[in-house]
Amino acid sequence: MRRPLSLDSVLRYPDAISQVKADGDEVYWLATISQQDGRSTLRRLRDGQVVDLTPDANIRSRVMEYGGGAYAVSSGTVAWCDDRTSRVWVRQGDADPRPLTSPSDRFLYGGLALSVENKALLAVREDHAAEPEARTEIVRLDLAADPDQVGEVVATGADFYASIAIRDGRLAWQQWNHPSMSWGTCSVWSAALDKPSAASPIYSREGVAAGYPLWLDSGRLAWVSDASGFWNWQLDGGTQWSVGSDCAGPLWVLDPPRATALDGERLASVCYIDGRGTLAVWTPATDSTAWPLAGTTDIESVASAPGVIYVVAQWPDRLPTLVALRADGSTKTLAGPDGPEPGAIEAESVWTLGDAGPVQSWLYHPGDGCVPPLLVMTHGGPTSMATAGYDATIQFWVSRGFAVLDVNYSGSTGFGREYRDRLSGRWGVLDVSDTAAAVAAVTGSGRADASRVAITGGSAGGFTTLASLTGTDVYRAGISRYGIGDLTTLVTDTHKAESRYPESLIAPWPEGRAVYEERSPINHLDRLTTPMLILQGTEDKVVPPGQAIQMADAVRAAGLPVALLMLEGEGHGFRALTTRRLALEAQVSFLEQVFSMVPSPDVAKLEIENL
Repeated sequence: MRRPLSLDSVLRYPDAISQVKADGDEVYWLATISQQDGRSTLRRLRDGQVVDLTPDANIRSRVMEYGGGAYAVSSGTVAWCDDRTSRVWVRQGDADPRPLTSPSDRFLYGGLALSVENKALLAVREDHAAEPEARTEIVRLDLAADPDQVGEVVATGADFYASIAIRDGRLAWQQWNHPSMSWGTCSVWSAALDKPSAASPIYSREGVAAGYPLWLDSGRLAWVSDASGFWNWQLDGGTQWSVGSDCAGPLWVLDPPRATALDGERLASVCYIDGRGTLAVWTPATDSTAWPLAGTTDIESVASAPGVIYVVAQWPDRLPTLVALRADGSTKTLAGPDGPEPGAIEAESVWTLGDAGPVQSWLYHPGDGCVPPLLVMTHGGPTSMATAGYDATIQFWVSRGFAVLDVNYSGSTGFGREYRDRLSGRWGVLDVSDTAAAVAAVTGSGRADASRVAITGGSAGGFTTLASLTGTDVYRAGISRYGIGDLTTLVTDTHKAESRYPESLIAPWPEGRAVYEERSPINHLDRLTTPMLILQGTEDKVVPPGQAIQMADAVRAAGLPVALLMLEGEGHGFRALTTRRLALEAQVSFLEQVFSMVPSPDVAKLEIENL
């Protein structure tokens, strides 16, 4: 039997790598440091030496709550959003960093894009003094101005802006309006930087999600559109890359596209084949596709310089790496592990027939001919995606004797628009039945113990977890991490970016209030028959903490086993190392107790009421 992995294997993981960018011969990326409570810092590789450029900053944006696009680099100039000072900073050449904005609770910035030749930093700005909700605009910050500017408005009027791209004085971006999300209806626009009032749509169709504009080496503009049923790239003028697979993901954060322009009009992009993200290079002139980097499970970001593509790649048997891929096909790892993790369990793709069509899941099994307890994971979003990349948390659970099933229920991205749209109006229905069908396929084949099945999820995945516990008899335990118990609060007590999202997932508001109430797990606790562990941050702006307290009170009153951990200072997701340790220990002890397993000696016993 495999030796159990330690808690530190999850909590003290190596620095996470994301958001690679190239500037001439220099390569930049963000490193997220687990032992510093998830602080993100900017690193640069120059002449073979890696330097931490922002040792005193936390590179993070809070626009749309989820942030993104927190740094930009061009022609030796670097700009970033620092969460510690609530300011935008710039460093030109090797000069000392200096602020471009004053500390402010009113204005938030993200989605940065530099135009050094125009002495400009473009940003998506949220004005939280606006009523009845924050105003989102594209603004221009002057690289030479004093550090008290708030930005000159470049584009305004839409509810949301993202994906700013600039080349030769021309801007491009994507925008969308309530009640749509960016993956419902979204358009691509363009304007001259010196005449932004003359902005015009480049691509706009009702019911089509277009976005991620990218200037090609030729000067033409490319963007993705799902008019074909998949997010495929197309060029200004009509040329389209139809590969029958998604070449982009949903826009939850303001990061640049997972694609980069190469010489001529070629571009390199992520492409999902049967749920696995791989690097594809498209040559429009011949409509040909090459696949230069085999064996990946996802592509987090891509950048390029003459003769080289830089890729942050995910793998089935190791943590993500930053890879340099040269024109001759040779590769070099610039950051991250050089080889696989010993004993890594790779995912097996499992397809099951759900109520609305095929459903894909990833199964991780400890082997040894055993019939283990099953931990079912429901991802967030719900417009998100479970990938098969090496996940230290999943590896931890498998090493502790669990099989893990990570379900891409209806509504998940990566499988085309039809798969994604299945959940429209049926959230809390199809995601629940799809997950139950996937569990039945695994337990029915004897690969896991049907009497010891637990389900867990966070945020929207937490809602699916709670709805599954109150709507089926499949599970014997549940763990909710900042899960949504009361759907009505998603339209009455949440942030701008998601305030109208429930209308497409559930029903129009307020006329559909009865549907919201019927699908809210908090209203069906009389159906709950399983122990529950509830984990909730006290500063969560997405899911009000009161929901967790209300849920725990009701479970307790029903006489069912329950443990509630209110985690001080945490928001929608847990960042502090001490918090993450507490949460992981609680989950291990909870499942070991309710499944009558031998307790782990390295985990403190969790107090569970009514057990």
